[in-house]
Amino acid sequence: MKYIEYFSQRDMERIHSSTLRVLETVGINFSYEPAVQLLAKAGCKVDGQRVFFPPKLVEEQIARAPSQFTLYARNPEKNVIIGGDHIAFIPCYGSPVVRDLDKGRRESTLDDFINFVKLTQSSSNQDLTGGLMAEPNDIPLERRGAEMLYAAIRYSDKPFMGGALGAEAAEETIAAASIVFGSREELANKPPFISILCSRSPLAYDEKMLGAMMTYARAGLPQLVSVLAIAGATGPVTLEGTLVVQNAEILAGITLVQLVRAGAPLVYAGQSTSAAMRYGTLSIGSPEMAVNTAATAQMARFYNLPSRSGGALTDSKVCDSQAGSESMMGQLMATLSGINLVLHSAGILETYMVASYEKFILDDEICGMCKRIKKGETITEDRLAVDLISQVGPDGEYLTNEHTFRNFRGEFYQPAIEERGTFATWQKSGALSIERRANAKWKEILEKYTEPELPADVKRNLRKFVDKKK
Repeated sequence: MKYIEYFSQRDMERIHSSTLRVLETVGINFSYEPAVQLLAKAGCKVDGQRVFFPPKLVEEQIARAPSQFTLYARNPEKNVIIGGDHIAFIPCYGSPVVRDLDKGRRESTLDDFINFVKLTQSSSNQDLTGGLMAEPNDIPLERRGAEMLYAAIRYSDKPFMGGALGAEAAEETIAAASIVFGSREELANKPPFISILCSRSPLAYDEKMLGAMMTYARAGLPQLVSVLAIAGATGPVTLEGTLVVQNAEILAGITLVQLVRAGAPLVYAGQSTSAAMRYGTLSIGSPEMAVNTAATAQMARFYNLPSRSGGALTDSKVCDSQAGSESMMGQLMATLSGINLVLHSAGILETYMVASYEKFILDDEICGMCKRIKKGETITEDRLAVDLISQVGPDGEYLTNEHTFRNFRGEFYQPAIEERGTFATWQKSGALSIERRANAKWKEILEKYTEPELPADVKRNLRKFVDKKK
């Protein structure tokens, strides 16, 4: 399909050249000495933690990164291609709070995290199991990462997300994955997970993120080089200026990753947006975030790299009309602009703070619609159906025609939760709101959930790995 493009080729060249000027003259702060030393050795000028990047070095390193790669699932039927004309959805990430219609808003637990793994596994629309889908606040901090890895691997046979909080978390992810998928070399050849590593806008990276970035890069494992700059707060108030900040941070991260290991797979990941100036807060349901999504997709294609953006995002506190409209805006823009990997595709409420059970179901429906749109159309004689139109003629009907029976299942998206019946049918079935139907649906999915097969010895060794954590 043809993608939405905000900028001309000349515009993108100007954004690129402006970014190189910022990298060369303003620089990026790197709060991690091994990263600073490596960049200095490669020819960057260094002043304390400030690193200044020669334009030629940046362009050379961008060219080393692959334009496409594959994540290999425990179930090979669920392998995911990242890049090209492909799109993949990952649900909620990073929420310390959960919400449902029965218990309301509360701190999330390990049981909540496991439930979201199971919901993701049961979905035909979500392609990867999210990482920190719901913070397990009832688990000691030092073993949370291991418990989440165990749950993600045990309860889902899809690719998953690795730990991001420092080199130790990255090594923990690699060690856990090795129990199931083989040696580090085998992981590099067939990576089963991807991780998200973020800058600290404006124009900085901290020690934990850099440690994890370099660890994953050395292992040849894929990562999202991700930036969330906030226009009017951590970036210029103009979206173009914030895009330059975002681009500078991403390109600096890519340069570091490729210097650690040439050809290491990565994703150009932008999720920048605007500030809600009245309150001085982040806004993720704004049209500006949708604009940045389109710009991110286009800049990634400019560099011949896979792209990532946010998806079904909202600032709403509950599953209401605001949540629905903002989420569809974000998810549809990601689809129409050509984003390859959409993180936060299902479940997010309250500006990343909350993972909602009902919204997971509602957003999953949006993902199904977007995949139907993404599928596109193919012009053939049978699909143009001119002979059929001639046969039926004026005042005829197509509902009972054999052509309709032969094709409608593949043509039309069949909703799992939306109400499309008559008023009388809806009333007879209980006159439930869509939130109530979503509430019943997630409970039904969890009740019917079947755990994917994992060899007993592998499960036992994985559990031992977790239990070693104090």
